[in-house]
Amino acid sequence: MRQKREIYWVILISMTLILGGCSFISNETGDKKNAEDGYMPVQDYTGQGYSFNYGEKTGEFAKKHRQKIIDKVHHFFMEKYGLNVTVHNLVGAKNAVVAFVESKQNPKFHTSVMVGVDLQNQKVGGVGAYEGDVEGAITTGLYAMAYEKEFQNLDAFCERIVQKYPVMGMREEAVNNTRVTGYATPFYYISTSELDFPKAYDAFLKKNYSSNQDFRNLIEETKFNKKGMLISLTFYMKKQHSLPDKKIANEIIELFKQSKGFPPGNYGVFIESNDILKRTGTSKKDVGSTPGIDDIIIEPQK
Repeated sequence: MRQKREIYWVILISMTLILGGCSFISNETGDKKNAEDGYMPVQDYTGQGYSFNYGEKTGEFAKKHRQKIIDKVHHFFMEKYGLNVTVHNLVGAKNAVVAFVESKQNPKFHTSVMVGVDLQNQKVGGVGAYEGDVEGAITTGLYAMAYEKEFQNLDAFCERIVQKYPVMGMREEAVNNTRVTGYATPFYYISTSELDFPKAYDAFLKKNYSSNQDFRNLIEETKFNKKGMLISLTFYMKKQHSLPDKKIANEIIELFKQSKGFPPGNYGVFIESNDILKRTGTSKKDVGSTPGIDDIIIEPQK
């Protein structure tokens, strides 16, 4: 179920393509004990142990050249997008270092870029990203600005859920160190492409806007596409080492459907196990809605 869900939600697909050979699942050749040792409670997980295949040497390189890599990433975002970012995490990969970043100002988003590495000559290379990754992440931040009140309603709903049920969100540090899809909080993340909302993204690049309402107007000029904005609500079981509770998942889904005032989009609601696989940031098991089958669609208000 998790594999289908991640494919549908386009999580880390682009990174898989650009890094060539990076794995985001546990090593099936390892024994059961090693696999279990790779998990830890979500309460303790901050992204420690997150890794890509073939990243040991470039990971060590990143430790030695950390500031130079960070400076290159800062320059990349400022020159190309006019944005200041915080570099939260550097992870070695095949012939590259992956930098996990968060914007410092609106539009708020998380994403990643790849920094080339020449190990033989111990040199830091250029910075790049798979086509559309950063642009899509920026667009999610514009979307959150456009529907600011609606996202506040969504935040409030999530807070009510963790007070009512024995579930919790991911730690902020883990969000910063592992999330790349765009606008993200401890309880949900959203993803899209700038191609779904080209006018809003163009206005951002050209600084042709004066308020959040401008972005909303531009977004709503585009015909609503139920696959254009994917929003995944993700709650983790609070009890350590516990598996997800289907009954809780069903109740939260029903409560969500009965609630009003959320941003337009294609929603999934998931309850995850308490244990997180450190090297991928994914849980051991999840239950909830099935992407592509019982999506919860909220259309814009007329």
